[in-house]
Amino acid sequence: MQKTATTPSKILDLTAAAFLLVAFLTGIAGALQTPTLSIFLADELKARPIMVGFFFTGSAIMGILVSQFLARHSDKQGDRKLLILLCCLFGVLACTLFAWNRNYFILLSTGVLLSSFASTANPQMFALAREHADRTGRETVMFSTFLRAQISLAWVIGPPLAYELAMGFSFKVMYLTAAIAFVVCGLIVWLFLPSIQRNIPVVTQPVEILPSTHRKRDTRLLFVVCSMMWAANNLYMINMPLFIIDELHLTDKLAGEMIGIAAGLEIPMMLIAGYYMKRIGSDY
Repeated sequence: MQKTATTPSKILDLTAAAFLLVAFLTGIAGALQTPTLSIFLADELKARPIMVGFFFTGSAIMGILVSQFLARHSDKQGDRKLLILLCCLFGVLACTLFAWNRNYFILLSTGVLLSSFASTANPQMFALAREHADRTGRETVMFSTFLRAQISLAWVIGPPLAYELAMGFSFKVMYLTAAIAFVVCGLIVWLFLPSIQRNIPVVTQPVEILPSTHRKRDTRLLFVVCSMMWAANNLYMINMPLFIIDELHLTDKLAGEMIGIAAGLEIPMMLIAGYYMKRIGSDY
């Protein structure tokens, strides 16, 4: 009887650990690729600065389109677990393509498309974790905070490792390592993450939504703030490695170390923010 009573708790702990591992591995896969992408384009593909910028612009546009498409599909029907598996598969294909192909336009079209699907594994994992937490009675805010901390931890390790692999060995080795991370992530998703089918309620009467000027203004302000924040972050991520290596002539691994240190400083701040959000709410 005692063994039976402890089994559900062990299952829940195993599932929670699987979510943490998936968050870490998807973070590692992204942290291996993103910090070195501008150097990869400039050195391996010999792309001009305007082509490097155009590559990131195309990647952002494709990412928005793919994420919106998958978000609508996953919210209306289907199993998020299967969708995460498919995203991991696309991640393996994208990393393999970047490892072996050196044609700019093939990578801009096919590579960016595959990478956009792969990057959606992370938000879908958060959505599945939230649904799992709601069903099992876990505290959603702190659970999500720990998942985000895993991604930050991955960014502590990933960028220095990416520069070590890319500069010490080759970009091929780096991208194949990211592909292995996606493979392991897919196996964990398949074996340990829950499959939650969502029942969409049938709306018998149209719901009238009253317009709110205050709400519209807040939404626009949030959009502007997020756009400016991510624009600054991307400018830093694209230019900083090239600036350190080409302009300052410092060691190429310094860029990865700087990104890793910044991610490490983010972890305690994130946990503190999650703790206070749980206590005082998200309205302050």
